[in-house]
Amino acid sequence: MAVTHFIQTVWSKKIQDDLEEKCKLVQDCTRDYEGDCKYAQTVKILAVGDPLIHNYTGKNPISYDEMTDDSQDLVIDVQKAFHFRVNDVDKAQSVPGLPEKYQQKAMHGLALAREKFIGALVAGKARSSADEEDNKTNYKPGAATVITAESNSQADIKAAIDEAIITLRENHFDGAGIVEIDPRTYKTFKDELIEMKTANDELIKRGVVGEYDSYDVKSTNNVYRDDTHVYCIVRSDKAIAFAGQINEVEAGRMEKRFSDYIRGLDTYGAKIIAQDEIVCVKIPLA
Repeated sequence: MAVTHFIQTVWSKKIQDDLEEKCKLVQDCTRDYEGDCKYAQTVKILAVGDPLIHNYTGKNPISYDEMTDDSQDLVIDVQKAFHFRVNDVDKAQSVPGLPEKYQQKAMHGLALAREKFIGALVAGKARSSADEEDNKTNYKPGAATVITAESNSQADIKAAIDEAIITLRENHFDGAGIVEIDPRTYKTFKDELIEMKTANDELIKRGVVGEYDSYDVKSTNNVYRDDTHVYCIVRSDKAIAFAGQINEVEAGRMEKRFSDYIRGLDTYGAKIIAQDEIVCVKIPLA
């Protein structure tokens, strides 16, 4: 057996950390409900209702409302795996920089899958792994509010994004939100942006390319697109809940080859939990 010194926890942590850094759309999801994510597990998301506001005269006795709570289920129902062949894992781990290159290769595909899942979720085109495998159209609920631009001109893109931001503010979201657009839309829209005044490394790392009406703007190739439109996103960072982790990374000896393998499993789930804090903006393709 050639694999004797493979350290599973080190590889898992490195790939997980790289995923956290690489994923732009996932970065803008709330991770408050993340725990030990296993496939087919359900994460309970609790919410508290709003108290009623009453007139107060100082004369009548005060009646106290019962506080209500609500809950949503976030199902961990996506599994993505990587597997590749290595001549000798133990020797590869002893070469400076080589393990990191293998980990980067593994992480890249997983990050792309996570990102595309969030983009598809907003567009109402995300499925569980089982439904995707069986080609079932059991899509998860997407953004309830959809605004379609008249064209892909700069003026019409601006009008649609303005309407999306106004919609969120009319829904009483007055925080700093995020606009996530594809590179072609960004190229058309970028003249409307306030450029970052400094080379802020943290913003650059998060993929922020500018600011519009106090919203961070990100350019990403992983928003959903079909034959006619690209589905851009305007939202808060609490609109989507995401929970995921690298469950397994292991190495072993291949049966019919004189080489080792490394394989890993990424499990996750995501759900729109605040429909009043997200708008899908459909931009017509050229």
